[in-house]
Amino acid sequence: MKNLISGTAFARCVGFAITLVCLTPVVTQAAPVVRTIKQTQATGQTATLQTINVWNGHGIAISFYEVNETIKRVWLDDPSQILVDTDGCLEGINQNCQNPGAGLIHLRRIKRVNIPGLPQTSTTLLTIVTQSQTGERKTYSFRLATANGTPKYSQVVISNDVDVDPKKTPRPQLQSLVTSYQTVSNIKKGMAVAIRNKWLNPQDELHQRLERFIKYLQLGDDLSTAADKAVVSLELVNKLIALGSSAQS
Repeated sequence: MKNLISGTAFARCVGFAITLVCLTPVVTQAAPVVRTIKQTQATGQTATLQTINVWNGHGIAISFYEVNETIKRVWLDDPSQILVDTDGCLEGINQNCQNPGAGLIHLRRIKRVNIPGLPQTSTTLLTIVTQSQTGERKTYSFRLATANGTPKYSQVVISNDVDVDPKKTPRPQLQSLVTSYQTVSNIKKGMAVAIRNKWLNPQDELHQRLERFIKYLQLGDDLSTAADKAVVSLELVNKLIALGSSAQS
């Protein structure tokens, strides 16, 4: 009799426990929707190649709204299994795009399409050219990888880096200032020689980019960074420096 009572009490306890579990709300931890990538992680000399996964049936958006940059052009090396769309027309994507500009890129995975001559790979390179409100251009590169399973994010946001405290910014060394001044002087003289020989037109866009390049140098950027910002080839810069040095001697 005692065992029967104990068994009945145990059954009641088990039934109560099951009821309690059923009535208790299940708490699930949602996966993050947004993945943030700092500007310096994706563009410039400190950048590293960031991998962005694209899952089946789950699009990915890359947003430049936060940095207030306009997307001007996009290249996708392997378009056989990822489609690219934007919120504005772009060179390299849309035909007859007179005024290219967008703020967001949408990526969507599709069933692989066989493209003659294109090797099949699991990853591809996405290159994006943007322009700031001041006219400065930046180049971003991302590795796109097809992925399976549960998506981990649906949006990639390019964000501004934390502002550097000017009090903690080291002052440029005197030698670097002298070298930069000499370089700028040679480039200006080289441009003057090119204009005299009609190799360079002061009204052309190239001349304007060279002027921006000089401005970046004067602000403290090195040759490579300034050339990247102003969209000027280092080969042209070296030729102008050589022309300026010859004119000086």
